[in-house]
Amino acid sequence: MIRPASQDNFADRAQRALVASGLAPPHAGEVSVVMFDTSEWSAFQSEACGWLRDHERARAARFRFDRDRSAYVLAHALWRAVLAVSLARAPREVPLDFLPSGQPNLPGTSLATSLSHSGPVALVAVGVVRMLGVDLERWPPRIALDELLPAICTPGEAEVLGRLSPGPRERALLQLWTRKEALLKAFGTGLAQAPAAFGAMAGEPVRLASHTEGPPCRVLDLALPAGRLGALATSLDMDQYRLLAPLAG
Repeated sequence: MIRPASQDNFADRAQRALVASGLAPPHAGEVSVVMFDTSEWSAFQSEACGWLRDHERARAARFRFDRDRSAYVLAHALWRAVLAVSLARAPREVPLDFLPSGQPNLPGTSLATSLSHSGPVALVAVGVVRMLGVDLERWPPRIALDELLPAICTPGEAEVLGRLSPGPRERALLQLWTRKEALLKAFGTGLAQAPAAFGAMAGEPVRLASHTEGPPCRVLDLALPAGRLGALATSLDMDQYRLLAPLAG
């Protein structure tokens, strides 16, 4: 996970950590995925809040617990720090906008981006691709997933998972959920498209019934540290991706 360096200014510290991790403006077909532990940046929450849009600050204010509010604010600010390095701009100059569907948009640039966070940990994906989505979940989950199987799986997926013993089945089901969440973000539909209505085999082209005329996506499982599962979905124009490695504090 990206950790802060030794500067006092939030923007400077974030940029130093990101550049040291290897983040740079991407070329066509390249995607970077950056992992943060937002709790390590908690001293900068007040400054980070100033980077957010009004609707983001309003959403942050609705969180009941301080830890959840802090994670949301810092994840969204660090998202802009990643985009700033990727665009070679100052964080406040990043043109991050949101479509009516909630899908993030970077007008006037060639970049696509996505954010996911679970507890204090956040994943930010950015790349020069047409469509992009990322999802992150806590493992093991706090709730039993078996009862959600019909809502998540196609009949074929349910049959395959049904052959597994309970422990492996729960992990496979959560990993499948991350793939579908990442795909729904990449297509920009959110849960308006039922997850059980489409398959999500890793590496295989996927089309949604609501996007038959658009390009397909593919989804890959991310190799994350213990305690997290994640997936990355992109249009087929992605050539390579990098998951940026942890740095020493």
